[in-house]
Amino acid sequence: MVQVYAYQNSLELAEGKDKYCFRSVVDQTLDADQLVKEIVGYNSTLTDADVRAVLTVLNDRVKHFVNLGYKVELPFGYVFNRAKGTVRKLNDGFVPGTANHRISTVFRFKDDSQAEMVKNAAYRLAGSGYVTLPSITELYSKKPDGSESEKLVFAAGSMLCLRGKRLSFAADDLKQGVFLVDAAGNEIRIGTYNRIGTGVVEAYVPSGIPAGRYEVKIITKPGMDRYAKNVALSAIELTE
Repeated sequence: MVQVYAYQNSLELAEGKDKYCFRSVVDQTLDADQLVKEIVGYNSTLTDADVRAVLTVLNDRVKHFVNLGYKVELPFGYVFNRAKGTVRKLNDGFVPGTANHRISTVFRFKDDSQAEMVKNAAYRLAGSGYVTLPSITELYSKKPDGSESEKLVFAAGSMLCLRGKRLSFAADDLKQGVFLVDAAGNEIRIGTYNRIGTGVVEAYVPSGIPAGRYEVKIITKPGMDRYAKNVALSAIELTE
């Protein structure tokens, strides 16, 4: 079900504009196994093995041709790659992975398919009480004597501390936790914690991570089938 809730608008508002906006989350998932069962049971002669084989081939071929530069048509939309970035001079080259040059994959719905999906869409008003998204408000480090420091430079084994709201998570769920995100978007999950609380999380920086600048992201699970994330405003530096 699509859960709709009121959320405080974080954008700078002009006078007279609304202070709150609607947001939504989906708390149910139709996974691949369930999809296979739905297709098999849809008045067809296809077997479970047939459907799984077709989906496997579809997955492989779509990725293959998108990688080659095709716009691949599916029954309800198109998948293709798109280049983005900026350059100072007209004749400067595009090099993915350097500066802000990126190639990303895009999915674009066909108009009729999108209209069918939103027509009479099921939803439920959850109220403002449904808002349980995590929020990082402060990052700091802990010195060996237990005192706090605002210097966000960390070596392996040092303690990274987060303050905020609704930060608690299950450490044994590898989808949850504190993640370090490098400039390329690669995520490294921190696996060792000194404290996991609603307002404070204390995490030990793992070894073997290349030196550099990292964003700090936390992922929690506020619903049965959904995860929520928040990225800190400040980044940290890791040393060798």
